[in-house]
Amino acid sequence: MVVPGSAVQEREFRGWLLEKLGQYLRRPPADIDISVPFAEYGIDSVAALSIFGDIEDAFGLYLEPTVAWDHPTVQSLARYLASESARSVTGPLAQDAPYGGPARGDQAGGDPSDPRDNPGTAGWTRTAPGGGPR
Repeated sequence: MVVPGSAVQEREFRGWLLEKLGQYLRRPPADIDISVPFAEYGIDSVAALSIFGDIEDAFGLYLEPTVAWDHPTVQSLARYLASESARSVTGPLAQDAPYGGPARGDQAGGDPSDPRDNPGTAGWTRTAPGGGPR
């Protein structure tokens, strides 16, 4: 489990992914090449979504299904997860805020009647790379 406020390093994600893939593939993690695409190991979209659920449970990081296409290897996915983990430590991201920028509700002069400016309402969401909600 991740300690709140700390970013998980890429090597820790890589080790965790190797262990998890070893379980799914029923092979020693040492036999898994971090540069070989998941598909070559027989990991299909259903298995990838299961792994993403495991990532969400273990690290609190929600991943869009398209991440598997964009980061198809242990090496690439571990790097992406480390980056996302570091971003999540910087604070909540609102719908229109750039990464690392203030959330709409954190800006001086926010409108409390605007659901995008009030984190307690359903209109407040974090934004994934590419602009989709998390």
